[in-house]
Amino acid sequence: MHSKFLFLAILFWFGLTSCHDHGDENDKDAPVLLIEKPADNTVVSGKVEIHGKVTDKSLHELEIKVTKDSDGSELFKTTPSVHDKTEYSFDEHFTPSGLSGETSVTLTIIVEDHSDNVTNKSIKFKVKP
Repeated sequence: MHSKFLFLAILFWFGLTSCHDHGDENDKDAPVLLIEKPADNTVVSGKVEIHGKVTDKSLHELEIKVTKDSDGSELFKTTPSVHDKTEYSFDEHFTPSGLSGETSVTLTIIVEDHSDNVTNKSIKFKVKP
């Protein structure tokens, strides 16, 4: 019984420490994020294309989402797997639905590396069916 508890405790400890052990305490540089599409203050009809690239010594997490400015509701959200990569090009797309006319939205991209450095960028644009 005691050995089973010890085994579970060790597994739990490894689960807590395995990911952030990759961090470098000397790494003070946040990930570099380039958003190629959509451009700020544009109007997009139909399919919305989201293109860009992120680089870092050791990426951890990436979140891409588009929200309506009027109420904050999510029109699109994805969390591509970037764990341990040094470069990632994203090419996402979606077609907004349930909108009546031109709608103001915000694209927000948040990327974090293993040293807890975060880059957060937003692009404001409009979509229309």
